[in-house]
Amino acid sequence: MSIEELLIVLLIGAVLAGGPLVALVLSIIAFRRSRRIYELARRVTQLEAQLRARPEPLTTPAKSVAVVESQLEELAADESLVTLEPDIDQTTPPTKSHDEPSHEPFGWETFIGQKAFGWMAVMLFVFSAAFFLRYAYQNNWIGPVGRVAIGELVGAGLLGLGWSYFRKSWTRFSNMLTATGIVVLYLATYSAFGFYRLLPQQHAGIFLAVLVIESMVAAVCYRSSVVALVAVVGGLLTPILLQADHDAYQSFFTYLAVLNAGVVIALLMRSWSIVGSVAYLGTQWLFWMWYAGNYHPEKFAWTLGFQAVFCGSYLAHTAIGSLVHSRQADWEELARFVLNAILSFVVLRVLTREDYGIWQGSFAIGLATLYAGVARATLAWRPSDNRLLLTSLAVSVGFLAWAFPIQADARWVSLGWAAMGAALWWFGLRVTAPPLRIMAGVLGASAVVRWLMLEMPNYTRDPFVPIFNLVALPPLGVAACILGAVVLADRFLKRLGSTERWLIAAGGVTGVLLLWLILSFECHGYFVAQAAGSTDIEVWRWRGQLALTVMWTVYATALLVLGFRLNRARLRWLAMALYGVSVVKLFLVDMANVQQLYRILAFFVLAVVLGLVARTYQRFK
Repeated sequence: MSIEELLIVLLIGAVLAGGPLVALVLSIIAFRRSRRIYELARRVTQLEAQLRARPEPLTTPAKSVAVVESQLEELAADESLVTLEPDIDQTTPPTKSHDEPSHEPFGWETFIGQKAFGWMAVMLFVFSAAFFLRYAYQNNWIGPVGRVAIGELVGAGLLGLGWSYFRKSWTRFSNMLTATGIVVLYLATYSAFGFYRLLPQQHAGIFLAVLVIESMVAAVCYRSSVVALVAVVGGLLTPILLQADHDAYQSFFTYLAVLNAGVVIALLMRSWSIVGSVAYLGTQWLFWMWYAGNYHPEKFAWTLGFQAVFCGSYLAHTAIGSLVHSRQADWEELARFVLNAILSFVVLRVLTREDYGIWQGSFAIGLATLYAGVARATLAWRPSDNRLLLTSLAVSVGFLAWAFPIQADARWVSLGWAAMGAALWWFGLRVTAPPLRIMAGVLGASAVVRWLMLEMPNYTRDPFVPIFNLVALPPLGVAACILGAVVLADRFLKRLGSTERWLIAAGGVTGVLLLWLILSFECHGYFVAQAAGSTDIEVWRWRGQLALTVMWTVYATALLVLGFRLNRARLRWLAMALYGVSVVKLFLVDMANVQQLYRILAFFVLAVVLGLVARTYQRFK
């Protein structure tokens, strides 16, 4: 190395090492000055409050003025950095109207001196330490043992200083020093086994466990979520800042698993949801970055094992916190609970799609069973925790709904969703749980939409037996589930609100129309299928049109009878609408396509039916 290169390296090292030190010195000076100013202002405020509480008589102003002057002189003598000259009226004691609100201006100097400079110093120090370790490794300045030892000594020294300042009640500054020391220890320890390979795999886990426990214990003892958050962020940045030339995936997974285990333990002692969310999302981000560039089927066991431990630890955190510690989960924790369930199955499916694709549905059912068990345990031990109970049930139902499109034949997916929706609907009515009924409605609507968009027959089929075939039976089951749910709701209508009653009515109309649509496809499709293998295609087609008109008339008549028997005006209105559709079809379609004799018969039958309908309305209405 030439002299010029050496000077450049030393200059860069001085800047990297001196920048954080200068920032630390400035932050300390600003912190001490701001504390003195704050203490002086507090004492003056207390003095003014005492004077307002016990004002002296107007006949003895000299005594009160003398007392104020003597106390202010003592304050000025104590504080060498600040000099105040009291401006006190010699005739009247100081008074202040209680009606005037006092708004203290935001202390920008205190904010910048105490917080901004301090945390900027933490960030600069962390990056300088990481760059120093990498640069020292690339240029072989010091041996690996020396580099790791320097990092460990610096981290331990910063932890000691943090504890010292914490005992002096310098809480914010001690948090900065402690957080910086924890991150430096993370860098040094991870580099020892993940970068330099100084430690074997089994020993590295022990050192990491000790380090994570120490960092979380420090955060818990200081009652500082900031220390915990900085420790987590620094721990997540460590594998990025110390990237090695080879894929040390075993060290990488061990490190992340131990880090998140420490976070989970800390979360059980302190309600720091943001810390858990940052740790979880950051770990998933690191995992998927690694997966995109380094995954190979040979690493399957380690990858799957890490995700099982990682996702299981956060599931255990929510379950233990609610069931054992009797702590109700907040919305952030519940969102992480749901996200953890979804991502765990996504990882499981991505890793097993090639070799274990046949078991995908079974995996979904297994996870559904797991979260149903969490819901059952919550109902038994913590029935008051409705949030966790309903969230666990929703996740379980979601996995069951996911299992159908993964494993089953596509035509049965809609029926599976509708059956789950009907079961949830009944359970939601029995336990008076509106979220369960909402989930049931979503599943039922999804089943109908899926059939209409993906499974509705829109092609010429081979000759088939109407109704009893694989095309008609699944949607008929969907319609039966929807109509059955509407019938079940009749017993609980008094408990439901107006909006939910309207949605139930909409569900009943949807079920009736869905059944009508399915029967129409079966009726017309049967004749079209027969025409495909016949020489007289036109005859079969007009027979299909005539049969469709007859089927609509019979269906409308059945709805009308049920409407009168059950006293449901909505059914009667649907029947009249279908009669109208049948009449319109008879004039626009059947008159042009149906032969003369059958056309006369169709008009006569429909006229008789409509006449009977009119007579029935005159009798009962």
